Amino acid sequence: MSVDNEFFEKRDDGYWMKGSRVSLVSIVRAYLRGQTPETIAKSFPMLTLAQVYAALAFYYAHRAEIDEVL
Repeated sequence: MSVDNEFFEKRDDGYWMKGSRVSLVSIVRAYLRGQTPETIAKSFPMLTLAQVYAALAFYYAHRAEIDEVL
């Protein structure tokens, strides 16, 4: 799967939030542990709430592939 998006970039066999050291997987794991998008955004202050929601939307659009990594 290729990513051409303002929020993500593919690095080191994973997806990362552009311009940060936050992986998509770390956001998804927090969400699956029950954290709300608002709480996740507070946990990663370098991210906006829109970036967190974009990460979750990307996860649901590519769930099978990302679940393999989880």
